[in-house]
Amino acid sequence: MACLCRSQIPYCIVVFMLVALLFVSRTGVVGVVTSDEKASLLSFMMSVYSDPEHALQNWNSSGVHVCEWTGITCNEGRSAVMQLVLTGRSLGGTISPALSGLSSLKVLDLSKNYFEGHIPAELGALLMLQELSLAWNLLEGTIPLGFGKLRSLIYVDMGNNRLSGDIPVEFFCNGSSSLQYVDLSNNSFTGGIPLKDDCEMKDLRYLLLWSNRLTGRIPPALANSTRMEWLDLELNLLNGRLPSHIVSRMPNLQFLYLSYNQFTAEDGNTNLETFFDALSNSSALRELELGANNLSGKIPPVISRLPKSLVQINLAENLLYGSIPPQISNLINLTLLNLSSNLLNGTIPTELCQVGRLERVYLSNNLLSGEIPSALGDLPHLGLLDLSQNRLSGAIPDSFANLSQLRRLLLFGNQLSGKIPPSLGKCVNLEILDLSYNRISGEIPGELICLRTASREPFPRNSAVASRSST
Repeated sequence: MACLCRSQIPYCIVVFMLVALLFVSRTGVVGVVTSDEKASLLSFMMSVYSDPEHALQNWNSSGVHVCEWTGITCNEGRSAVMQLVLTGRSLGGTISPALSGLSSLKVLDLSKNYFEGHIPAELGALLMLQELSLAWNLLEGTIPLGFGKLRSLIYVDMGNNRLSGDIPVEFFCNGSSSLQYVDLSNNSFTGGIPLKDDCEMKDLRYLLLWSNRLTGRIPPALANSTRMEWLDLELNLLNGRLPSHIVSRMPNLQFLYLSYNQFTAEDGNTNLETFFDALSNSSALRELELGANNLSGKIPPVISRLPKSLVQINLAENLLYGSIPPQISNLINLTLLNLSSNLLNGTIPTELCQVGRLERVYLSNNLLSGEIPSALGDLPHLGLLDLSQNRLSGAIPDSFANLSQLRRLLLFGNQLSGKIPPSLGKCVNLEILDLSYNRISGEIPGELICLRTASREPFPRNSAVASRSST
């Protein structure tokens, strides 16, 4: 409505100013961060008692706009703080609850510092927060229950702290499925993984909970996370059967770490076939860690159905028995094979030598017998071969001279006989050679003595092994 008389002019001016202020507040054209947000940042600065790199030196300096302070990113109109990123600045202190006044904050990254004390519950008021990283600090206490209100969170990393207690159910199950990355690793969390049956978590792609004190079984609701790429639950106290049903619904899974728990196999802990079959759907799987559990039974021939993308497999420190299946040769991209510290018997299958990309092979502490396959010398990338503490017999193959990348050769604690092949001197990168506790005889070849990098005392408890320099 137009202003038609002078008596209406003051009213019109007031209306105009209110409209203008409303427009400015929405567009941010004024470029002035609110006094409340500035006060919040200054309160945070006051809680920092150590700033050796002077990261906050320009905070509150005259002539420096808040949006130009180190670590601060504002919106386009410079009217609100959107990001506070001070990662790796060696800051020491506590995290001020006043940060809750940054109502528009989307990214808070204080990782790789020396912040201590508790995580302020007030941070649960940052309803716009999408990324939160407090990793690699000295934080202790529990995850605030109020974090369940942060329904916009996509990325959370609180790993490598001193946090403890149960993980709040609301942290995962708050009616939102926005979380894609969660890292709570290397803390002291207890209790179970708090996923209720109605927790969908459809977008979750990374779940890292390794090195805690979590107990119980892997919740079935994790099967809803069908986009999972990285699942790391190592070094906990989890139990129950291997999660065949869960991983069968994770076609994008690339990294699965379940070692150092108390998992068992199917059928009274005798059948790994079901689990390996379930993983056959994960066509991009690269690393599989199942070591140091209570797994028993034989390694089934269906290990050949594991995705050919697999580059590492660890089944060490279990109770597996029987022979190594020759079908393992189907894993053509394997670079690391660890079957050590089990009860495996029989011979080393020659088919293993067909896995041409192998770099590290651990078969130690088993009951393997027979001769060492000479075809192992045909693996061009082999840098570590550990066959120690078995019942292997016969001579050390001359073909090992072909292993130009070999750095560690561990054959101690077997029943090997014959002489040490002088051709081992061609392994110019050899750093550790341990042939102790065998039945090897004869002199130590001069070619080995001349190796500058090799261990000098690799031959105790053999039969009449002597250096040329002592004869």
